Amino acid sequence: MADRKTVKKKKDEKEELNIITPEKDGGVENIIEELKDREKFINVPKTLLKKEEWGMLTVLNLLLAGIFPAYFVNILLISFFTEVGHLFTTHITEVERKRLMEFEKEFSAGYEFEKKEMWQDAVRVYESIIPKYKDNPKIAAIAIQRIDFVEKNSPRRET
Repeated sequence: MADRKTVKKKKDEKEELNIITPEKDGGVENIIEELKDREKFINVPKTLLKKEEWGMLTVLNLLLAGIFPAYFVNILLISFFTEVGHLFTTHITEVERKRLMEFEKEFSAGYEFEKKEMWQDAVRVYESIIPKYKDNPKIAAIAIQRIDFVEKNSPRRET
């Protein structure tokens, strides 16, 4: 009796899974026809070229990978992007460079006063920088920011 139950159970499982058997459907020809009609078997790509889109960049990358080692291509890319970055760097003339060096000397004098805690002298140096470099707003802004910093952070003395 146990054998009949397992046979019946296996038969029910086959029907639930919709497994095609020659006994159930009446022949191999019917099975082949049913398989041809199923959509999942119709849409299988025949070749790799039909499955993938092959653009020129993909082909170029495959050729480069075959010709050059990967580290060499990486070095070429890094050097390319470095040189592109040089196009966006700021270039200054010799006159502007000398003027910037003068600003650095004056600014460092004010900073030396700050180190010695001579706050008023530092502020005077920074204030003298502003009119000299009013045509260059970035340099003037540096001096103004430093004055604000000294005024906020220096100890107040009552007179």
